[in-house]
Amino acid sequence: MFKMNDSLNNPQNRGILVPQDDLASILSRVVETKAEYDIRLLAQQLGTNYRSLMYWLRGDRALPAHLLPRLCTLLGNYEGLDFLESQAGRVAFKIPDPRAPLEQELVAVSNLIREVGEALESVAETLADGVVDETELRITIPKIDAVIQECASLKYLLEDLSKRKKKRRTEAERSGSR
Repeated sequence: MFKMNDSLNNPQNRGILVPQDDLASILSRVVETKAEYDIRLLAQQLGTNYRSLMYWLRGDRALPAHLLPRLCTLLGNYEGLDFLESQAGRVAFKIPDPRAPLEQELVAVSNLIREVGEALESVAETLADGVVDETELRITIPKIDAVIQECASLKYLLEDLSKRKKKRRTEAERSGSR
C-alpha cells in the first residue's frame, strides 16, 4: 500500500485533507493512476529492484535523483519534476522537436494563445472579489505555469529556427563562393 493510501485509510485521518506536498506522495499517486502499469516491470525498467522502488514510492527512503527523469518518462507524467522545479522557484518546459513541421509549430502557437486566454480568465476570476483562497490558487497557478512553459518552449523554438536559418544562409554563401 502506498503512503497516500495508508494515510487516507487511517481512521484517525478520515475527513482530513492529506497534503500532496512531497515527492513520494506525488509519485505514488502518479503510479496509482497508471493502474495498467506493472510496478515490477517499472522497477526493472529503472534498473532497480521492486523493494527499493516501493520504499521510494512510500517515502521511506529518498529516490535517487538520477532515476527521477527516467521514472517520469516511463510513466508519461512529469509532475514529480514539476514539483521539484517549483520548489526551486523555477518552471520546466519541454524542448520542442527541431524536426517538427512548421504546421505543427503553428498549432502550438494557437494552443498558447488559447492557454493565455484561459489563464487570464482564471486570474480575473481569482482577483474579482479581492480575496485569493486556496481553491482559487490550485486552479489558477497551474494555468499560469502552463502558459509560462509554453512561452519558454516557443522562445526556444524561435531561437532554434533563427539559428538554423543563419546556418543555411552561411552554408549557401560558402557554396556560392566556390
